[in-house]
Parts: sequence; structure tokens; C-alpha cells
Amino acid sequence: MSTPTENNRELLTVVATMRAKAGKEQELRAGLESVIEATRQEAGNVTYELYQGVDDPAVFTFYENWKSKADLDSHLQSPHMQAGLAGLPALVEGELTIQTLSRIA
Repeated sequence: MSTPTENNRELLTVVATMRAKAGKEQELRAGLESVIEATRQEAGNVTYELYQGVDDPAVFTFYENWKSKADLDSHLQSPHMQAGLAGLPALVEGELTIQTLSRIA
């Protein structure tokens, strides 16, 4: 099975990782799941997947592929993302880490 970047190396890949505060894992998961369907309908979205740590279930990671930086920027400014991001400080321990990547191999 191939990834979207296998056929299109120009796609922008984003990996966003966060850790739930102790006891807030389910609440964070529900909040993150609430933005998935709207995001998948956005222009320029190719992949938008949420993962939870197996060894550490407090860790959540989004794996995303976007057609362009402009599409990603629009996503981050969308009403559902602004609402979702506003709720993170109460649920996330430490920083939300966002890495923007381009595939080389």
C-alpha cells in the first residue's frame, strides 16, 4: 500500500503531535475527532488521519497531506480549527508540535 506522496512528491506533509493532560485523554480525543470530517472536506486536503499512542495513550498525532501551503494555511484559519485550537490549552500538556515536511525518498 502506498502513501499519497508516493505518487505526488509535491504534496505538503504535516505531522502534528500533542500530549493530553492526565485524565484528559478521552476529552482531547473527542475534540480532535470533532474536526476530522470538516477538514477532510476542505479544498486541498488529501489525507487527514488521527493516531493515538499504543505505548502512551496520552499522545495524539495527526498525519496530513495538503496540496499546497496555501491550503494548509486556510485549514488553520477555518472556523472549526479555530474553535478546536481554542480548546487545546485546557487539554494539552506542553506544546502542540507541528512539523511541515516534504518527501525526499
